[in-house]
Amino acid sequence: MEKLVNSIKLMAKAGLFFANCDGNFSQRERDFIEAFLQNIQEVGDIEDELKNDINDSLNHTYTIEGIIEDTKQLVDGFNEDERKAILFTMAAFIEKVIAADGNLECKEQDYFLQWRDAVVSA
Repeated sequence: MEKLVNSIKLMAKAGLFFANCDGNFSQRERDFIEAFLQNIQEVGDIEDELKNDINDSLNHTYTIEGIIEDTKQLVDGFNEDERKAILFTMAAFIEKVIAADGNLECKEQDYFLQWRDAVVSA
């Protein structure tokens, strides 16, 4: 269960980083991330501590280096198939966050490629 919780927390952080990295956290990006969190709550019981941690993450600023390091630490505890599945899911989520506002910024794409190259080769 701890691995799942850590995965959810990291996806929330990554979503916030990529939504903000172009300097414009649009309402559409905000709505996408909030829908993601709402869907997680509907799937199963989410403890109040996790909800609070995710909501608290909205008040923090993240760096690409921090997201990369957190991703590497997270997937380190999984076997190869699980690792690939998590990275695929995260990449798809990040791409959707980036596309949510309908405007692909160079910074968003550059950071995504930096993240992907760093974690896929790890």
